[in-house]
Amino acid sequence: MTVIEPHEVVSCLDRDKAAADGQAIVQLMFIDADLMPVGPGRPRFHEVTYPDRSLFNGIAALHRGLAHGEDELDLESSLIRLLTVLLARHADAPGAASPALRPRALRQVREMLHSQLNSNIKLDDLAAVAGCSKRHLIRSFRQAYGVPPHHYRTLLRLARAKSMLAAGRSVAETAAELGYCDQSQLNRHFRRAFGMSAGGYARSVR
Repeated sequence: MTVIEPHEVVSCLDRDKAAADGQAIVQLMFIDADLMPVGPGRPRFHEVTYPDRSLFNGIAALHRGLAHGEDELDLESSLIRLLTVLLARHADAPGAASPALRPRALRQVREMLHSQLNSNIKLDDLAAVAGCSKRHLIRSFRQAYGVPPHHYRTLLRLARAKSMLAAGRSVAETAAELGYCDQSQLNRHFRRAFGMSAGGYARSVR
């Protein structure tokens, strides 16, 4: 995994060229400054490459999610989680943490998640409601409710999906009404949470 500081130019390393027989495939990710910690300085990386397999796998999974059009709120939240791991493991990150958000701001974010279950909400939208950075929002929301915003919304969607399926709605109808891009996306979330597919759950309660 290669980390490039702003305004730095780094050519492909010789060992990478040799491993790829001169034809390396590189996937780039440019990080918005708003995702970095708030403080008097910015994080610094003292190496160019880091042999961190778990972080590499997480970033590769994020790239696959982007390529397959996964939910934007989930993808943005995964990016911030991976960035937090990257900073904690490999960077000097100066600056004290910002204080937690006020309860009223957090309630407004939560109400937005409840009222727009079928919308493709972005972290930018939630951060605008809270009046803070995306990183600060995720940290404060987790402190208040035990899970980050994207996980909270997933739990809301799945609870609603269970009610709809038990009432006789089809998996396809449920997925569409709750804003999932297709049945397979609903099934992935459903199986991860409950150990069975949405269709399997529907059959078990009818």
